[in-house]
Amino acid sequence: MDHKIIVREKKETDNDQIKIILNKNFGENRYHRTVYLYRKKSPINSLSLVSCLNEDPNTVIGSITFFRTIVSNINCLLLGPLAVSDPYQGKGFGKILVRKGLEIAKLKNESICFVSGKYNYYKEFDFLKLSSKGFIISTLGNLTYSELLVKELKKDSINLLPLKSQLLPEK
Repeated sequence: MDHKIIVREKKETDNDQIKIILNKNFGENRYHRTVYLYRKKSPINSLSLVSCLNEDPNTVIGSITFFRTIVSNINCLLLGPLAVSDPYQGKGFGKILVRKGLEIAKLKNESICFVSGKYNYYKEFDFLKLSSKGFIISTLGNLTYSELLVKELKKDSINLLPLKSQLLPEK
């Protein structure tokens, strides 16, 4: 990489830039996707991050947010959306956001994180397919990808999840 990437908390002034990146990555109709049923409440502020170039910290290159979800009365996280501006995709801006977000989540004593995403991308961050652990966790609708992925943030916390349950948005 030629540039130093920095990650910082999202500011209100970043919203327009983030919206442009999200529209470009997922389309303006993204609000009709199942994952948006879990994004009705505000994202967790301390886990709403952006990546920028060190020399231009006011220009957003990528963004990530986490939302609170619930499985059988267990507070969990749902990662997403994660998006990076087209010219910077494949250059580490997204990966550094995922790593930093998960690191902060662990420091905040979060226990379990879900993501609806491509397994080949998220396995690098130790996300597992639910089926590999025997879980059947239903969602409020069809997800974009074939499987919901899960990551244990606190040791043995995944054992708290019942094998069959439903992922619900924060109440």
